Amino acid sequence: MERGKAAVEKARELGAATDREEAYIAAVEAFFTDPVPARESRSRDHEARVRAWLDAQQKVHEAYPEDVDAAAFYALAEVCYAMTQFSPHQERDFTREKRAGEIIESYFEDHPEHPGLFHYLIHAYDSPQLAERALETAREYDKLAPESVHALHMPSHIFVRLGYWEETAEWNERSAEAAVREMDDDFHATAHYVHALDYMMFAYLQMGDDAKAKETLRQVQEVEDMWGAPFAAYNIAAAQARYYLEQRNWDGAAALEPGMPDVLPWENFPQAEALFYFARGIGAARSGDFDQAESDRDEIRQRVQALRDVDDAYWAYMTEALGKAVEASLLFERGRTEEGLALMREAADLEDSMDKHPTTPGEVLPIRELYGDLLAREGRMEEARVAFEASLERTPNRRQALAGLELARAQPATPGGR
Repeated sequence: MERGKAAVEKARELGAATDREEAYIAAVEAFFTDPVPARESRSRDHEARVRAWLDAQQKVHEAYPEDVDAAAFYALAEVCYAMTQFSPHQERDFTREKRAGEIIESYFEDHPEHPGLFHYLIHAYDSPQLAERALETAREYDKLAPESVHALHMPSHIFVRLGYWEETAEWNERSAEAAVREMDDDFHATAHYVHALDYMMFAYLQMGDDAKAKETLRQVQEVEDMWGAPFAAYNIAAAQARYYLEQRNWDGAAALEPGMPDVLPWENFPQAEALFYFARGIGAARSGDFDQAESDRDEIRQRVQALRDVDDAYWAYMTEALGKAVEASLLFERGRTEEGLALMREAADLEDSMDKHPTTPGEVLPIRELYGDLLAREGRMEEARVAFEASLERTPNRRQALAGLELARAQPATPGGR
């Protein structure tokens, strides 16, 4: 924030040569100007800043409709503001994302090689409901920047939404290779490297390519240095957690060592730390080590509180859902079946009420899918079918959910069956 304010101050010192330059400076300044009155929390402060930027950027676009950059930044501002409007248990409204996408699409004919249009269209349509609209654009992005780490990664935001695992793997392999080439000159590339590895891990596991998934796990665990970005912490933890959970390797999940590799101040990233304890807790509960599962559940609760203390509402809710899932697994494995199922359904509802963050290709183990697994173990196949179908609607083409759905459709209900 301070660097941004300093940049605005420098721009003001230099002065604007044209009215258009003045409008651009004013748009940036709108974000870095402290809201009046001051907002009561960090999230509300951020929302107010993004709203001010959105309004100012819209004015630039309307004053200079021929300016493709003004249009692109206005579209991006619409997407960013939409991301501040999440609310648990409330259906998401895609009005702003659609508006942003339509603005961008209207400039493609005259500006077919503008990288901002490609990039921001992918962000606008990064959801299962809209992803098809950006598929062609995603597949063309690398032609603009064939050596750019992030440009090679970005199309997979669309591919994972559609369950296109081969393309997800291929594009992130290229992104990871580009990141390795850039690391000596740009330390930030270390974070983009593990970002690509997590997407690769997700794709390999869905493809059933255990050998490549195992090699990717090795690459993650052998990282020696890392730019301390929150998304990097999340991806390092997620790649390891999903490796064991996706393969239903409960003993391996229970044995996962938190905060490894030791390349980050993990205490600064509670949403990432929680993934270690989620994997451990689910694994321990399924393996019968209830004491460990209780301890891991409590560790997750501590991370939820840490997130609430800094008013990170989104990650607090998502992490709360993980803790509920571990507790539900404990109840179920201890024979308190109905209580466990009810709490797992509650956790799934909470997780499903919010979209996945762009940080991740998908949840390390969707709780709705986990709920379907428990229902199937009880022989409640019709309910399991509904759960798996709902999970696949949110995250299409997931291997374990497809297998569970096939089982639920094929087998007759056997109440009480395990």
